[in-house]
Amino acid sequence: MPRRARDTIHSNTYRFFVDPASFDGPRAQVSDPELVHQMSVVLRLGRGDRVVLLDGLGWQYVVTLEQVGRREPISGVVELREPAGGEPRLVLTIYLPLIRAERFEWALQKGVELGAAAFVPTICARSTEAAPDGRKLARWRRIVREAAEQARRGRLPSLAPVIPFAEACRQAQMSDLALLLWEGSNAPPLAGVLRDRRPLTLALLSGPEGGLTGDERRNAEGHGIMPVSLGPRTLRAETAPIAATAVVMYEFDGPGDT
Repeated sequence: MPRRARDTIHSNTYRFFVDPASFDGPRAQVSDPELVHQMSVVLRLGRGDRVVLLDGLGWQYVVTLEQVGRREPISGVVELREPAGGEPRLVLTIYLPLIRAERFEWALQKGVELGAAAFVPTICARSTEAAPDGRKLARWRRIVREAAEQARRGRLPSLAPVIPFAEACRQAQMSDLALLLWEGSNAPPLAGVLRDRRPLTLALLSGPEGGLTGDERRNAEGHGIMPVSLGPRTLRAETAPIAATAVVMYEFDGPGDT
């Protein structure tokens, strides 16, 4: 099938991330109750409809549905398996500070849309939100999945367990480039720091409402994490990492291997 024809089909087809175990040779089966409800009740898909199922590992499958029920797994025939695409070559991890729930979720959604590969909720000294319970984590994972489907991502971004800022610094230093968003006037501009660099992995840390403390900055610098500035204006805690992500992706976004 010509590439343009395939693109046209995919652009008009519902996309769902599913468990990699959903595929067995020429057949696919969706057992997740939430997805079954969405496909059969909300979207009213039926026998003969075509969907794109993504395994979250970089492959997508065009599937023609055969069995669709409200209380049983949905199954179908795999027509095509191909690389999913839609991923930048740069692997960006955002260490997202715990902030008010609706703002955290907005940042999570927009980070997925822009191309971040992983999110690590981080407890900072001035964080006011408690660590999330299981119900909230499930909601965050749903937000990640739905944003990835909407943005036509090829891989499902990961959502790590909550960690303290000190541990975030220890993890971030393992990236090719690790940056800390800082409001201080002595921090160099982000765009200037990115110029002439070609990292494969990048870690981005930022602070909560009220900002990071001086001790947190010193901790980050002690781990080789470079403070950078987004300019003279003060951005909200949910805006700063997303603005930085947009700048990073403008510099480094390019087709990955899938």
